[in-house]
Amino acid sequence: MSAFLADLAGAVEATMGWTATLSAEVARAPWPVPAGLLALGLVELLAGARLRRPVAAVGGAAVGALAAASFREPLGHLVGLSPQALGGVAAALLGGACGAFPPVFPFAAGALPGALAAAALAPESQGPVARAVGALVGGVAGLLLARLVAASVAAALGALAVSLGLAGALARAGIGGFSRHPAAVLAAAAVLAVVGIAFQLPDAWRAAAPRAGEAREAAGGEP
Repeated sequence: MSAFLADLAGAVEATMGWTATLSAEVARAPWPVPAGLLALGLVELLAGARLRRPVAAVGGAAVGALAAASFREPLGHLVGLSPQALGGVAAALLGGACGAFPPVFPFAAGALPGALAAAALAPESQGPVARAVGALVGGVAGLLLARLVAASVAAALGALAVSLGLAGALARAGIGGFSRHPAAVLAAAAVLAVVGIAFQLPDAWRAAAPRAGEAREAAGGEP
């Protein structure tokens, strides 16, 4: 448990550092960069969860990178890759698989926290079995909650893009305090993400409606 908490604290610290670096880069970038982040982020925040394949591909890549970071020691020894290379390979493989077959994404998104929770709670001697069981249980839960998973990922990505774009826009307007405080950027993103999840949840992760001709054929009508 203590190792899990230490890893969690390290992940939070790394996230803060990453956000500070990215905010500074956006603040120094030409104005189309923060404007583009704001525009794309708003689209993702308000409607991204309806696009099954793009959300699945991007979300799968994020889950793959997080999984590689969470299990970098055993996976690194197994495949012989550096942490950076391992994260890139995992993101590419899982992102591609989720884009090709979207239901893989909610399963993977549930399996990762399930495996991490099981690893934190189970005795060390039962670690591999506990992670496998936790991943299976979490994956099934992710499939059952696919709409919530899709809405959460789309809203979180959109909210972060909007928050970073806003930080860059304010910095270019001479108000640079927001971009210099990564905690404020992440807090704003968290609030926007909650709003985005609530807005997108009713229509998230729905299969595309059949075309008119296909619908008539399915109903037994004339094409």
